[in-house]
Amino acid sequence: MYDLAVDSQHRRKKIATNLIRFLKDEAAGLGAWVVFVQADPIDTAVVKLYESLGIRKEVFHYDFEVEKRTE
Repeated sequence: MYDLAVDSQHRRKKIATNLIRFLKDEAAGLGAWVVFVQADPIDTAVVKLYESLGIRKEVFHYDFEVEKRTE
């Protein structure tokens, strides 16, 4: 899962929690062993949610900027 966002009017209604649980169940049915998502440390609310549902791992994340070609 690359990103998950819930509109501010609908937060704190377990929407994200239920989506993640559904995704985990679907993934298990397909034979997957893990589902992962990224979070920015500054987004403390989502970090708290994700930590309540899974295990946080320290990883290296790299962005490779791509220059637009002019053709």
